[in-house]
Amino acid sequence: MSYNSSASIYVTNNSSGNATIHLSHRYSSDPTQQQTWPAVAPGGTTPTALVVGYNTGFLRTGLDWWWIGIEVTDGPNAGSYQSKGSADNPDKECFLRSEDNGKNLTFSVDTSTFLITEISGSCTTGMSKVNAAAVAGAKDAARTLAAKAATS
Repeated sequence: MSYNSSASIYVTNNSSGNATIHLSHRYSSDPTQQQTWPAVAPGGTTPTALVVGYNTGFLRTGLDWWWIGIEVTDGPNAGSYQSKGSADNPDKECFLRSEDNGKNLTFSVDTSTFLITEISGSCTTGMSKVNAAAVAGAKDAARTLAAKAATS
């Protein structure tokens, strides 16, 4: 897809345990943009960003949708958690705007809340405990997308 704006998204793990973090973004009805980071320490931030594309400006009316899943491997809240929706069908609407273009943005997640912090404003949504297969399936989808992108 071709976009006129992008932002680099990092995620801080506030789950009190080591966690694999999976983030998914969809602009309008375009294919999702996804990234998985293994073994993010408690209080740590992902070492690389998911660079997401979107459009801004006159007659650019697209929507941004987000989903996050975490697998907390140790600590008091070990388990799998996700926001509403799925990796392939993100369900939290939170707009990126022109002031977010070219910026590094750091979101945060714990076992109860996903905080989307943008220059243009913030949004939050709840997290639910799920079976491990739900989040693991999201990682498999991300691997498939990455493989397709590598061969394109």
